[in-house]
Amino acid sequence: MNSIQLSIEELIFSFYSEGLYEQGMGLKDTYFPNIKEEDLKFMLEIASRSLLAKDMVKEEDKQYYLKEEYAEYIHVLNSADSTLKGSKFSFDLAHEESVTYHLKQGKVYSHQMLHDHQVHAIMEVEEESAVKDLNTFFQLISLESDKSGVLFSLTDAEFEGLLEVASQQINDPQNIVKNFSALQKNHDFAQLVTDLIKRKGKMDSFLYLKYDVNNSPDLVDITFFIPGQNCSWVLTRSQLQGLDVREADKSFIPGLLEKLITVSA
Repeated sequence: MNSIQLSIEELIFSFYSEGLYEQGMGLKDTYFPNIKEEDLKFMLEIASRSLLAKDMVKEEDKQYYLKEEYAEYIHVLNSADSTLKGSKFSFDLAHEESVTYHLKQGKVYSHQMLHDHQVHAIMEVEEESAVKDLNTFFQLISLESDKSGVLFSLTDAEFEGLLEVASQQINDPQNIVKNFSALQKNHDFAQLVTDLIKRKGKMDSFLYLKYDVNNSPDLVDITFFIPGQNCSWVLTRSQLQGLDVREADKSFIPGLLEKLITVSA
């Protein structure tokens, strides 16, 4: 079996079972901040029986412990080598969805939260499968270009200013473009502005995290992704402390997963 699905209660029990008490308590405080000690004990007992019904726990000294073949899925949530988190806004921009990939000891695991974050699905995946799933998640099924170059670049100040006016829903892209003298005649920039206005300045994103000796996450890099009318835009950090803008191409998603491996080195 290369996947598990756990309810919040089952995941808390699993953290406790593996001696990851800080993680279990953190999850408890998030979802059940006011639960009493006796109610917590009863909840964990129910969770252990639920896991017993799934044949995921074993009994030792009248206590239930997670079976070894499932323990690795719990530990990857606690101590991955690196993490790639992709987040996207819904079509109506009303809510955000995410999918996470963890790398641990050369293996890639996907982690999704289902049913309004009440169920955690953790699966060991091959890189090819992860590429397919990410393409589907971000609706990048029919990309044409094999490799796209940099179309133009933005300074951090230009980028922040563009997001600010786009979020104000000023439906006048040509007037906005005029404020960027170096890009006034750039058709691609004008289209990006139009697409950003339609999305109210909201962007999808990919975060890269690695972990220090204390298992604290460090943000290594971030890539922004903007679905547009004619193409999908990719914004990455440039060597000049700004952002390079490209069109998403066929190498985009595979490159994300390759970077997941390299940032852990």
